[in-house]
Amino acid sequence: MKSSKLLKLLAITLFLMVIAGCSAKQNTQPPETPTSLETPTNTTSLILIGKNDAWQSGTKDGLYGYDINNGWGDIEYIFLTDVRYCKPWGAGFVLTFDQNIDSFFYIAIYNADDTPKTLYINTYDNITPPYNWKNILQEEIKADTAKKFQVIKVNISKDDFFDNEDSNENSREGIQQKFSIYAADINGNGVDTVKVAYIGNPGEKPELLFSKVEWGPNLVVDISNIGLKPAENVTVNIHSYENGQDQILATQTISLLNPNTTKELIFENASNATEIRIDPDNTIEEIIEENNKTGT
Repeated sequence: MKSSKLLKLLAITLFLMVIAGCSAKQNTQPPETPTSLETPTNTTSLILIGKNDAWQSGTKDGLYGYDINNGWGDIEYIFLTDVRYCKPWGAGFVLTFDQNIDSFFYIAIYNADDTPKTLYINTYDNITPPYNWKNILQEEIKADTAKKFQVIKVNISKDDFFDNEDSNENSREGIQQKFSIYAADINGNGVDTVKVAYIGNPGEKPELLFSKVEWGPNLVVDISNIGLKPAENVTVNIHSYENGQDQILATQTISLLNPNTTKELIFENASNATEIRIDPDNTIEEIIEENNKTGT
């Protein structure tokens, strides 16, 4: 009788050990591997909204098509990141390429809401009827990316290049390629809910910024990387100002943030937080350095 009870006890113990082992396996996540986006090799052009996006002519890098209803909108600020919306049919830009070879570049956007929409990019090739503009990108902007930044790769074939350079004394080397850009809903109507942060080659750097901040007793923060390189050991501090003193309330560290990745951080009992800072000691070299803090 005693041996029977002992066998049952051993069986139960083994069963619980197996369950615990399975549970541990299910909850164990493999460490992430740093991954990078391929860096463009045929252009060094970079248009940063609010920094060097001013347009002077159709032969210089930058934006064209400023219009309140069609084209580029005024500068907006998403947690200190400068952006502009793009609507048909006036929004466009010019980038310079070194050679007539298959190439690519990147566009960083912010998706402001969860309505279905598509981003279109055309290029002027002086060939494609009826207006000499060829579509080179139709990218669905998915609903689950609402209120997030993301990076989109744009390919252009060597057969689609047409140098928009003029022949006066202001001419420059390379191929000045002209593009149009707009976002539309499922009915083809232009929308202003896709915001552009940069266009071109941002270089081999990460770009850390805020995608979402929800202030409250539990502070919820989304940190995104829209650069081409991963960022490691990203420090995020929350601060408060009490009695004229800047105090660090809490710190969290993101061990790895790959390109096109967003991580959510939750700071509990943070109702008196007034400011959030990413990489407060500025140890990570980024594309834009002025957008790493936000406050109430």
